[in-house]
Parts: sequence; C-alpha cells; structure tokens
Amino acid sequence: MLIGACGVAAEPAGDSEPVELYFLEATRPGHAEMAARIGRRILAESRDDALTLDSLAWGILTDETVLVPDMALAVEAARRAHELTQGEDVQVIETLARALVMTGKRDEGIALHRTAIARCDDDPSTRLVLKEILAEYLAPPIDLGPTDERRIQGIEAEMRRLVEAGKGVPVDDLLARTDVGPCRVNLAAPGEQPLAPVQLFERVRPSVVVMAALEPVDDGHHEVALASGFVIDTAGIVATNYHVVDVPGSPILVAMTADGAIHPVIEILAVSPRDDLAVCRIAATGLPALPVVVDARPGLRLHALSHPDAAFYSFTDGILSRSFVHRADGQAKTMFSTTVDFAVGSSGGPLVDDRGNVVGIVSSTLAVYAGEEESAERRDGELPPGDFQMGLNMCVPGADILRLVGGGQGAAANPSPR
Repeated sequence: MLIGACGVAAEPAGDSEPVELYFLEATRPGHAEMAARIGRRILAESRDDALTLDSLAWGILTDETVLVPDMALAVEAARRAHELTQGEDVQVIETLARALVMTGKRDEGIALHRTAIARCDDDPSTRLVLKEILAEYLAPPIDLGPTDERRIQGIEAEMRRLVEAGKGVPVDDLLARTDVGPCRVNLAAPGEQPLAPVQLFERVRPSVVVMAALEPVDDGHHEVALASGFVIDTAGIVATNYHVVDVPGSPILVAMTADGAIHPVIEILAVSPRDDLAVCRIAATGLPALPVVVDARPGLRLHALSHPDAAFYSFTDGILSRSFVHRADGQAKTMFSTTVDFAVGSSGGPLVDDRGNVVGIVSSTLAVYAGEEESAERRDGELPPGDFQMGLNMCVPGADILRLVGGGQGAAANPSPR
C-alpha cells in the first residue's frame, strides 16, 4: 500500500483503463479529489456503456481498499447501468439494489433485490446467493468490527495525519538520540498462576501492539511497514526488534494498542543491533505491561501473539526447541528456536509461557531445504524454493531484554516459578 511522500496528488498516467485508474487513485490517501474527477469523467465518457458503469459502481460498493467510498457516484453509475439494460440484467439489478441499501434507501433497494431473485428461476445457484444477501438486508448482522484491510487503512491515514500535524518524530531523529543502553524501566513482577490458553490470550492481548512505519520506496512514495511489539512498562514503554525501528527516512513510527488507538513513538530509549532489540516510549500511559523472565529451556511450552502478514492478533503455540549460539559479522549471541508459528509482521512480538511471562521475542525465520549448497543459495534468493524441509523460527531470549533495560525494577533475574 503506497502513499504520497507529501500528500499532494499528481496527475495520473494516461495508459490505464479509466476504471482501473479510478481505483488506483481511490486507494491512495490524499487522492480522493483526483479519484472523483476520474469518476465523473467515466460517467460522461461511458454514459452508454453499462458494463463499465456497473463495474465502477460495484467496485466502490465492495472494494475494501477504497479509502473513502464515493457512494453518490456509485448510485449514479448503477442507476445509469440499470436504465441502459432496461432492468433485465440480474447483475446490474443487484448492484443498484446494494447501492440503495447502503445509502439508506433500504425499502427501494430490498424491493429491487427481490426483482433480481425473481429473474433467477433458471439459475438456482445465483438465486440462493441472492436470497442469502436478502436475509442480511432484512436483518443486518451484528457489526463484527473492521477487517484487517480497514485497520491498515486506518493506521496509514492516522500516520499521515500525525505527520501533517507535526506530531510525528522522524525515525532518523529517534535513532540519532538513542544509545545502545541499558535504560531503566519499571518491569512487572512475574506471573505465578498457570492460565488456560483462552485466559492467556485475554491476559496478553491488551499488552501487544502493532508497530508501523512509513518506509520509503524507490518511486518517492512511502509504503506502510507493519510489525509487532509489546508493553513492558505501564508508562508507555514498548519492546520490539531493532530491525522494526531501523527504517531510515521514515517520517514517523507508531504503535497501535489493542483498543485501536494509535500513538506516535516519541523516543527510542535504547537499542541493541546485535541482539535485534529496541525499547521505545510512546505517547500513552496506563498501558498493561507484560513481565519478562529468564526461562529459555528446551521443551518449555510457548505461545506467540503477533501480526503475521497483517493477520492482527494471531495466537499460536509450540515449544522451545533449541537454545544455541549464533555468530554473524564477527559477533556472537545466544538465541533459541521454537515450533511456535510466526511470519513476516510477527517481528517484535512476545513469546510467553503459560503464566503470561515473556521468555523471548520473535526475531526471524529461516527455511531449511534439502541439500546444503542449494539451501545456502536459496537463502540468498538465487534459486526458487524447492525441497522445503522445515522452518526455523528464531527468537531473542528474555535475558537479552533484561540486559537492555538494566535488569529493571521488579525484573525477574531467575526463572519464573514452577
């Protein structure tokens, strides 16, 4: 998802189909005016093209990536397509019915939708789908909340607003003001009571955040980069990976808390590039914190709560499978691997035991392939994946977190109670 570097809409290229061009602009923050101009042009130039008008209207009504759906445009395009097809095309009828329902004209829309169902006597599959949609129009389902796509759009829009309001601190400035630690924070006391998985999720979720930055890309725009983190101090102090905050050129770094509030990172208190750790302060207080302990033992049951591929608040489990020494670039560090599932976007998320204590933090993954030489080459992207055998999920131990925060008041210097 790309956004303008300064929020100014430029004239779009002229080599795309008009409807494709409309949705390209309608999904880019700050480009609503440009999209509206393209939409009006489509109405004028395609006034006798029912297929184009119906495609435009249906996309506005159903495309989750459209930032601000132009419902007036959708209704106008759908009505014109309906006129052109003289009310004979079921698909066009359904588009107009949906547009009417979504704009508050429920009775008119439902009546039109019933007409579409009546025209499906020779198509039982379509009739069944339309009848199910009618049931939703008649008794709207409970609002389940925003989709992941809508959450991403909300994060993106809020980051842009904060930057425009001068409330975002550029990442380069954040990193220039930090050091390699340690910093002092007030850590929570370790939990002692084992929790069932459902209880554990409820305990951990309020402390897990979505980390987000605007990462520069080659064409002068910014792409939303998402990762994970968790609160370690109620004063708004969050732990994550160093590679999550190492986004040169980003105008802002934020954390979205579990309640959906988005807070800018105002300070990076300490980092450890070697251990891939960072401790940040966000503009929020009173957040529930997770305790951190030293308990990285093979066989320990672990759970991760993170945001793999923007699948927000995914809860997975497994065991700690191996502790080892990792050497790279002349430096050595202790890590552990786990059978707990995570992926891109999980970076910075907590690994907790059954008491809700953090014993490690998600760091990276490594795919293992058959054949040592092929494996090395594929890690560098020189060959397509093949003969996949297993994935190694790598984590930073809680001991490294404690070292970065100087032990922390209330920190656990010993394994959590068993």
